[in-house]
Amino acid sequence: MLRSVVASKALLSFLLVALVAGLVDDADDAHLAVDALRLTTLYLVLRGLVDYFVLGHDNVWERLSGGLSIYMTYAGLLMVLSLVLAARALTTGRARHQRVADGVLAVAAVALVGLTFTRNAYLGLAAGVVVLVLTARPRLSLALPPLAVLLFLVLPAGVRERAASTFDRTDAAARDRLAMWASGVEMISERPFFGVGPGRIKELYPVYRQPDFVEPAVGHLHNNIVNVAAETGIASALAYLAIVVAASAAAWPLARDRSRPAVRSLARGALAATAALFTAGLFEYNFGDSEILRLMLVVLALPFAAARAPGAPAGSGS
Repeated sequence: MLRSVVASKALLSFLLVALVAGLVDDADDAHLAVDALRLTTLYLVLRGLVDYFVLGHDNVWERLSGGLSIYMTYAGLLMVLSLVLAARALTTGRARHQRVADGVLAVAAVALVGLTFTRNAYLGLAAGVVVLVLTARPRLSLALPPLAVLLFLVLPAGVRERAASTFDRTDAAARDRLAMWASGVEMISERPFFGVGPGRIKELYPVYRQPDFVEPAVGHLHNNIVNVAAETGIASALAYLAIVVAASAAAWPLARDRSRPAVRSLARGALAATAALFTAGLFEYNFGDSEILRLMLVVLALPFAAARAPGAPAGSGS
């Protein structure tokens, strides 16, 4: 019981939504916050370049992490930040030099995601780009498949091989994830209502471990839905899905609202980031990564806080 109470302190992160609502009065405030995130992105990109070219973190065994605790957190943060900045770059209503700066930094962040060799981030980024194109440039959606093929062909050999191994069921990491998910299903079947308890996956994994495991001990189950359900029950997993669905459904009209370009760009970024994190979260427990969760909550809250202000006159921007 005491362990569960201590672990529940992570719920305080959700107060960020209320904090954003209280501090952000209009779209200008919201974009000022994104400007701060742009500076964060610049730092992460520069730090990643140092890791890659100076420290030699340029392969699967020594991956760049941008000074963070692990490469997956680094890749997840850059994935979200690149999509938020790309949404502003693709939406009219801001100064041209600002949009160019957002676009250049977004492309640099995407390149660094590639150099992390993190496959769940590759998939998440692809999903985010699809959502971004559908909301910002729907006519370009037909060009996405050939562009994806072209991009794959020009990728560095190491990144291309890593991306190609994503769906290889003989890959050790893929086999281990399947074993983890099977273990999670057993945990859920035994304790469907309350789960095994917050933070107890690492302790109990050897009890539920499947015969075809690769790593004998794991800290989480590399899937948001399975991990949340295993730790705190099926109702918690449904609550997680409800957050994703409700936030996306509410942001979609704002992302298509031509009367407020400043709000529209924020909503497009929030939608793309949500899609990216949900997709990546099918293969990684990013909902349990505090840095990524906090960034996501801020990104989700910004368009709704900005939308409370009176709308600008209707414009023809895209």
